[in-house]
Amino acid sequence: MAKVPFNEAKFKQIAGNCTAEYVNYMPRGKNGMRCWEIKAQKPDGDYMIVVLCDYGYKVDGKTVEITPFKNRDGRNEEIYRLYHEEGLSQLFLANLFNMSQPSVSLIVNKK
Repeated sequence: MAKVPFNEAKFKQIAGNCTAEYVNYMPRGKNGMRCWEIKAQKPDGDYMIVVLCDYGYKVDGKTVEITPFKNRDGRNEEIYRLYHEEGLSQLFLANLFNMSQPSVSLIVNKK
């Protein structure tokens, strides 16, 4: 499957001088539009999440905050929140948290 480039100008407008480390392209995201979930590294080494959506007439985006956590239960709660409240994909969350997609599936389905 060919990689579909994301709108670099919109990414820079939202993320500033961050670097896109991982990009997950979804031809049809949960909102029905083309979306890019981007793991962006800040200059200080921390990460942020940028989501870009192509609505046809414009490309819009947002940042998604990661709530700090201290242990596995906190991490699992954050994964659950990011999936259900922010609409991030299991594949993206697996990459973000360095785990397998089936592990993320167990967390988001409370297994």
